[in-house]
Parts: sequence; C-alpha cells; structure tokens
Amino acid sequence: MTKVYVGIDLGSSQFEIVAMNREGTVVERRSLKTSELNLRSAFSQLRQNKKCELHVHLESGELAGWAREVIAPLVTRVVIGDPRRNAWIANDPAKNDQIDGFKLADLIRMNRVHEVYYEQAKERRIFKQVVQHYEDLTRKQSALKIRIKARLRVQGLIRKDTRVFSQREAILDQLADKQLRAIIKQLYDLLDATEAQRKEALKTMRDMSRQFPEIALLQKTPGVKLINACRFSAYVQNPHRFSNLRKFWRYARLGVVQPSSNGKPIGAQHLDYAGCGPLKDISRKAFEAARRRHDNNSFK
Repeated sequence: MTKVYVGIDLGSSQFEIVAMNREGTVVERRSLKTSELNLRSAFSQLRQNKKCELHVHLESGELAGWAREVIAPLVTRVVIGDPRRNAWIANDPAKNDQIDGFKLADLIRMNRVHEVYYEQAKERRIFKQVVQHYEDLTRKQSALKIRIKARLRVQGLIRKDTRVFSQREAILDQLADKQLRAIIKQLYDLLDATEAQRKEALKTMRDMSRQFPEIALLQKTPGVKLINACRFSAYVQNPHRFSNLRKFWRYARLGVVQPSSNGKPIGAQHLDYAGCGPLKDISRKAFEAARRRHDNNSFK
C-alpha cells in the first residue's frame, strides 16, 4: 500500500492540512476551522480518497495531544515533533500556515522528525494534568503571599515572618485608611480561597495516585514524600521511553553538556537547559530533604 505523508499546522481557530506522496509532490491541501468534527471528516475523506497509509506530523503544543487522540483511529501513525528543533520552520521569514504544513509533511516523509513523547495511557495523561493543576495553585498561593507583603511594605509595615498571615486582625488594625484595609482583606480572602482549592487539588492527586504502584515505592526513597513522588511519576510517565539513563538525566535537566567547535570546547560545561524543569526541582528538593534527615541515608 502506498504511503501519504501529512503535515498539520494546528491553530486554535483553524488548521491547515498538506498531504504529499513519496516523491514530495503535494496531492491535497485543505484549510478548515479547528474542531473535532472537521479533523475526523478531513482524515476520513483523505483515507477514503487515497486508499493509502497516512503518516501524520504535527508540532507539540496545547492542542497536539487532543488532535492526536482524535485522528489516531483514522491514520497509520501520528508523530508529534519538537518545535524547538524545527528551526527550518520557526526561523523562516516567509512563515505561514501553508508553508508550515508543507514542511511538516516533508519532514516526516524524510524521517527527520524530532519526536516528543506523548503517553498512550489516558489515566496517566489525566494524572499529569491533575499534578500540574496542584502546582499551579501552589504557585498562585505563593504569589499572593508575596503580593500581600509587598502591599504592606508600601504602608511601612515590613514583616518577613509568617505572622503576617496568622495574625491578620492585628495587621489590619495597623492600617489607618479603611480603603487600604479593604484591599488587604480582599487579598487575605483570596489567599484563603486559593488554599482551600489547593487542598482539594491535593486530595484529588492523593486519591488518583493510588492507581500507580510506583508512587508508594518512590516514597521509600530518602527525601521523597507524597507530593514529589506524584510529580515525579506524572512527568516521567514511562521510564522505558528513554533508551539509556543519560537521556533520562538530560530530560531532568541534570545532563552535563560541553559546547565545542572544531574539536575545541567553547565556554564552560553546564547543565542542559532543555528538558523538564519540575524534575530538576524534585531532585533538588529530595537531596535537600535527605541531607536534613538524622539517619545515615544513601544521599548523605
């Protein structure tokens, strides 16, 4: 059966499909509004008209996982590429949807795609979103605390301890202007609401974590507790996706790189900036927590 290579330039309002044959000749080009119905319809018609294997390439983005799930039953293969590695597309001064779709199709035709891993198991994809939701609420809570302290500093109330949150009435009584008191009180109320949502998100994450046996195993590691075990599992998803340990280190931003030219080093060695930032954060927190422990654990 013949193969047809399809590139999708996927946007929130519309998507562009470019299909080409083995020789690189465009055999079909379509532009439609982005919706599940239009995606299914476009690939159903393409498969029916061409009667061939469809190999699809789209770039990683917020819609990529959804689009992949929609079209996967209708095509032979779906590959999600890393846009940071596709400089041929990103840096083109004549960039537009049709050109991008053509280049995406051409890259998969030449087998030159830098593929991004997308987990097949739906429950693990959902768990990752649950963990990211918890992290987002935690960041919002921290940002609100910083904002409250900053607003108080403007009024000359410089507090660096946590009593600024536990002794709220005493803090509010020090503000002479009632409008300013109202503003700070609203921020306190928003902080309480965010904390309540964060606790609900933590409960959801804890309940869902029971599906994954590795989370209980990870908590036996010195310095690792429930939250970081959940984060680690959610971001790694499947350790067998890495062909060797060094690739996993680089994904966790712990790989050491040395730029060079003509066999000579350029600059100093440094940690690889590409990869998953939360995994590096988890590693740092685990090491710090393990060092604070009184037992003679392996990290010490």
